Amino acid sequence: MQYDPFLAAILRGIQPEGRAHHQAAMLRHLLPFTPADVTLADLAAGWQALARPQGRDETSAVSSRREVCAELAAIAISEAGARGQLAGAVRAWQVWVDVCQQSADPRLIVVGKIFARERAELQAAL
Repeated sequence: MQYDPFLAAILRGIQPEGRAHHQAAMLRHLLPFTPADVTLADLAAGWQALARPQGRDETSAVSSRREVCAELAAIAISEAGARGQLAGAVRAWQVWVDVCQQSADPRLIVVGKIFARERAELQAAL
């Protein structure tokens, strides 16, 4: 898989170890559905945009997710070595929303709602 070095870097770079394994497992599930023309650099651009707070009234869950996005962006940028396009990130997030919404797994349905909020935020940033 083209994303294996990135997933390995997540396991090395995110702490605690359990959170690293959770992030890597979720992405291992979703990355194969990512459109072929979307690059790791595009995903990095998306995570980088999502790491920026949108206001003071964000919930702690959204703030925590922004921290995760910042970590993923930093790892993806170091692995990609190129600048990505936010439009590619929007396409990836849309596919991830669709995959999660079609799942029978309640955890993926919840994650799909998070990705839907993030996709809308990325779309607005275009």
